[in-house]
Amino acid sequence: MKKSLYLLALPLLVLLAIALMSPGQNSTGVSSTQSADPAQTPAAKPVSNSLAQFTSLWSNAASPGNEATDTFDQLWARLISPADQNSAGDDTQDQLRKLMQEQPYYLKRIISLYQKEPSPQIRETIRNLLSGIRSPEVFALSRQLVSSTESEQRIAGLIMLRDLDIYPQEERELIRLSLNNEQQAAVILQALTALKPPTPEAADIPTDNGIDIQTRKDIINQLQNLTHNTDPAVRSQSVLQLAQWDKNDSSLSYFSAALNDPVASVRQTAIFALAQSGTNADTVKQLLNKLINNAGETTQLKASAQQVMDALKADREKIPST
Repeated sequence: MKKSLYLLALPLLVLLAIALMSPGQNSTGVSSTQSADPAQTPAAKPVSNSLAQFTSLWSNAASPGNEATDTFDQLWARLISPADQNSAGDDTQDQLRKLMQEQPYYLKRIISLYQKEPSPQIRETIRNLLSGIRSPEVFALSRQLVSSTESEQRIAGLIMLRDLDIYPQEERELIRLSLNNEQQAAVILQALTALKPPTPEAADIPTDNGIDIQTRKDIINQLQNLTHNTDPAVRSQSVLQLAQWDKNDSSLSYFSAALNDPVASVRQTAIFALAQSGTNADTVKQLLNKLINNAGETTQLKASAQQVMDALKADREKIPST
């Protein structure tokens, strides 16, 4: 009896095994039709640290995200577009400067563009854009421009140095080289404007922001020589700078010569430069009195000299007597 029951159950077990192994179901017991439904099948996870991921990271390592790049390109297009010249003002430049300061990628990109740009107008736009950024990259560009064979580029480099003030000693040396070697008055004027005078309170200190005694003497000598330049604008600017650099009366003869310059604008500059110099007040008064009493001098210059005389007198009256 038991043997017959066993023989009857055996076919049932075979049928059940066949049903379980049918192609309609997978190993988890879910039908293949059901698993083919993408809405019910979880998405496969990407392979961690795949070659594609590394390639993407390497490609974007030196550049910002697409959103930032789009913003920069839009601002730059607005700045140089003739149609937007009226609307693209200081705000656009400020936004571009901010992006370049926050992400050096853009700064290097603009400097690279400057070096390849043929348009003088766009180069000027780039220089204005860089003028508010104090960075080694901007200093490197200004140094390159100062050494250019083109006077326009040398002027541009000196203007950038004037506004930079990041490496005072190196910048001063570049300006001094320009004053020594330059022949064109327009470039010399920019070099004189870029030359930053020492602070007044540090005039008697051996070093002042990296300016040693010998360097100071050399600069004063350069300025004295430039007071004899053939261009009156250079003579005027040299006298103004000389008043800031020499506070020890060693340039008295140069101030005196400037007061007798054949060009009125140079004499006018010399009046106020003399008052700002370290020349003794009594000596200043003697020189100015001579100009005031000169019958051939203009009324305007005599009035300027008298104005300086009155200011010196007022300053002396403020000093308490001992």
